[in-house]
Amino acid sequence: MSGWWFAISLLLAGCSVSEPNRQATFSGIAFFSISWQVRVSNLPANVNAQQLQTELQQALDDVNKTLSTYQPDTELMRFNAGPIDQCLPVSKVLGETVSKALLLSEKTQGRYDITVGPLVNLWGFGPQARPEKTPTASAIAEARKQTGWQSLQVDTSNACITKHKAVALDASSLGEGVGVQALASVLARHGIDQYLISVAGVSQARGKRPDGLLWRVAIESADGGGRPALAIALDNAVISTSGSYRNYYELDGVRYSHTIDPLTGQPITHKGVSVTVVSKTLDAILVDAWATALNVLGPKEGLQLAEQEGLAAYFIEKTADGFVTHHSGESAQFLPTE
Repeated sequence: MSGWWFAISLLLAGCSVSEPNRQATFSGIAFFSISWQVRVSNLPANVNAQQLQTELQQALDDVNKTLSTYQPDTELMRFNAGPIDQCLPVSKVLGETVSKALLLSEKTQGRYDITVGPLVNLWGFGPQARPEKTPTASAIAEARKQTGWQSLQVDTSNACITKHKAVALDASSLGEGVGVQALASVLARHGIDQYLISVAGVSQARGKRPDGLLWRVAIESADGGGRPALAIALDNAVISTSGSYRNYYELDGVRYSHTIDPLTGQPITHKGVSVTVVSKTLDAILVDAWATALNVLGPKEGLQLAEQEGLAAYFIEKTADGFVTHHSGESAQFLPTE
């Protein structure tokens, strides 16, 4: 495994440039809690590194002001508090995010749902504190009444969204992808086309590394120890991993994952622990959303849908004999051959 493979680590914000090829690294904190990094193979001579650092951070801050559920004054939270049966004006970012989420909901028959927020909060994985007791069946049923992707209607021509009942958006399942796309837009404005962007579990690669080889991104081992299981070479592609082995809690002797299945209103119970999706054709938002959707479905149903949709997907499942892997036919092109 090459020393150039990339794994996310919490880094201090800042930028650095090395000569002679002006290799550059930019990093910081996105959404107040997760690390981001951009590595550029050859920074154009007319681009000021410190100014670019500021622009990159501002792009992520703007995404947070649009999509966060942890602040009451974001655009998403204002939409959630808005009236029913009115087409509420939205920004391009929020409109695109919801449109792509609805596409995934349709393809998964609702197993992926951007309105799952009330259930996420009920189980203590949102802004609200974790429950002291397992939510009751009646509480789950009540929260499910406040969900339903079919209640959303996006009017792209008028840049507005209508909700036909009191649903609440939660974009955490694809927010990292939105962040990656925002960073890529900043780089494109400066004519930068050889880079690796990473925002937590989502990465996008374009062009080559400074040594002329493909960028590599590590898939973390599912035991939670932070070790890489394998490295994926990215040829102008996006990669996203959704896992349940880090964000969870235990209550009454039971471990609960942060991934909620809208069908049951409860955390997933299958033995899948992570899903990685790689694509050369889909953007970062869709790749991020697909990773979450397949993680909800699990190794069996998820793999079937990945094959049906022609997705490159890599599943890690925990069994009595240890961790086993499953991957779709499309993923073979990205897996190491050594």
